[in-house]
Amino acid sequence: MTRALVLGGGGITGIAWEAGVLMGLRDRGIDTARWDLVVGTSAGAIVGAKVLAEPDFDAWFAGQLLQATRDDDVPIRTMGGRVAAGFLRAGRSRGLGWMPRVWVAAFALETIVRLRAGRRGRPRAPGPAARPGPQTMGPPAADLVRLGTFGIAARTASETLYLSVIKQTLQPIAAWPAALTVTAIDVRTGEGVAIDARAGVPFFVAVAASCAVPGLMPPVTIGARRYMDGGMASQTHADLAAGHDEVLVVAPLDLGRLDGEVSRLRAAGSRVTVISPGPEASAALGRGVTLLDPARRARSARAGLIDGRRAAEQAGPEALEPAPRVRLAGSEG
Repeated sequence: MTRALVLGGGGITGIAWEAGVLMGLRDRGIDTARWDLVVGTSAGAIVGAKVLAEPDFDAWFAGQLLQATRDDDVPIRTMGGRVAAGFLRAGRSRGLGWMPRVWVAAFALETIVRLRAGRRGRPRAPGPAARPGPQTMGPPAADLVRLGTFGIAARTASETLYLSVIKQTLQPIAAWPAALTVTAIDVRTGEGVAIDARAGVPFFVAVAASCAVPGLMPPVTIGARRYMDGGMASQTHADLAAGHDEVLVVAPLDLGRLDGEVSRLRAAGSRVTVISPGPEASAALGRGVTLLDPARRARSARAGLIDGRRAAEQAGPEALEPAPRVRLAGSEG
């Protein structure tokens, strides 16, 4: 019996909701920390690392439940270009709260101007190639190349600063959890890649690449290539769980690919369960750039806890066995 956990992308609120779901499952006796594989995309890469290797997951989850303060805006504010960051500071100083739409609009406008002016970002000297390196998951995609070009042109924080933010977010975890695989996209080819402990890529660099939303965060350099958020191709990349008997997908978002991935897994013989946000969680998570709003974090974490407990309770007592074979019915069966 092999079991795989798939954790999808969803920004700051998605991290909080997924943490709540996993905490709710654990409260009811279903602990995913010892499962054979964890696939993490974007926000799911961070949660996957935490569920596998965080020394005190309870304390980390408790932090997700805390009401956000102005300090929680710092990681997001440091990612923006100068114009966008100025709007965000102005919004806070005038008591207008977080200004996601104005912030992202200013950010996008600045990037479009730079693209039309031919400013596509300073070239990067390639680092030493990692061996064996990230494993390609699919063919080149022209639409993702265009998105990657936009991301390269954006005047974001430096890659060094971005990596330091991710490294701090992952603390105290510093080494690859053996069961973790994260996903990213090659900005020049649009190819999806899977990265794990065998790839020779530093742990926090791989997670940073998986989380690098184009236009908001800088692409991340791995060897001679640069990578962006794996969620640009699929919010879950559940296909990576192929071959496992039980697959649990925790998906804050579904942008249209999940049904196909689940169908392929089931056709290959896996028992697949999807937990998606209930009505309260959907309202808390938000959409688009509001997924990055720290003010929504605590509500999202509480809603995730409810969704996780409900899913475990619907599964029945047999789900508490060491190797459950029943579905953990959440918002989807």
